[in-house]
Amino acid sequence: MVPPNWLLITLRIIDMLRDRNTAIGEDEIYSYDYTLKKSRAASIPKLLTKYGLPTNLGLSKEGVTVRGAPGLRMFRDIQGGEVLRECTSQQRESWILEAVQEIRLEIMKLVGQKPVVLPSNVFEHSAKFVPALLDAVTNRSNGRVEQALVGAKLQLRFPNSNVAINTGFAGDRQTGRECDYEVGNIRVVVSVSPSQGHFDSAKLLAEEGREVFLIVSERAYSSARKRVKDDGCLGPVTVQTISDYVTSNMKETSVQLGIDSAQTCLKLVAEYNRRIAAEADHSLGVVLPGDNAS
Repeated sequence: MVPPNWLLITLRIIDMLRDRNTAIGEDEIYSYDYTLKKSRAASIPKLLTKYGLPTNLGLSKEGVTVRGAPGLRMFRDIQGGEVLRECTSQQRESWILEAVQEIRLEIMKLVGQKPVVLPSNVFEHSAKFVPALLDAVTNRSNGRVEQALVGAKLQLRFPNSNVAINTGFAGDRQTGRECDYEVGNIRVVVSVSPSQGHFDSAKLLAEEGREVFLIVSERAYSSARKRVKDDGCLGPVTVQTISDYVTSNMKETSVQLGIDSAQTCLKLVAEYNRRIAAEADHSLGVVLPGDNAS
């Protein structure tokens, strides 16, 4: 297994090569004590996000925590990018993206080794847990965590109903279903980035007199709400973010179950884990407080 610091150092060097057509001098990328420049807390999360990589490596919030010797050897081997001097722009970009892909594979091995571990205080309340989990799986959920969270919330809210377990986003995979979840007259459509089909389904269900919820990511919320409003469906169709939908009604759920908010949160986590277990990637499960992550 490649150490996380080495992966971050290599990605930083390759990214710097991508931004120019000439070789890089050592003093441009390393400080006097061979600390890699732009490799601290403010830079690394942005770099990982730029390439669509998970930011929850256990290092991204601090940045690179070692000196850059491992990367320096590689940097000198490729002569600061001089080996690419004869390449066309297209060849250079292809080489760099191929290198990024190799780093991606190693990073996914790293994050796939263990389930999600969160600070113990986030389990005090669902309103803390849900945002923390969504942040921890940034760029590696692919909708699977969001789907499991929504299903878990519905199962807790309606314990006498058998709420379906969907892997990934059922609606996105063209399963033929009009929605992801149905409980009584409620219909829930879940999508991080809703497509035309999601809006059409929501509108059709509303016209049938259903109580419709379109659940989307924070990033998609404003545009999705505007789209539903423009379609004349705002009201019959409620647009909410994943976090807002999952954490709503939790006080009522606690009263209904006769437990406090912390116990309700733990029940939500347990139900989430039951649902996410249907996925092939078991690293998306959450370690409960006191459990052994190994």
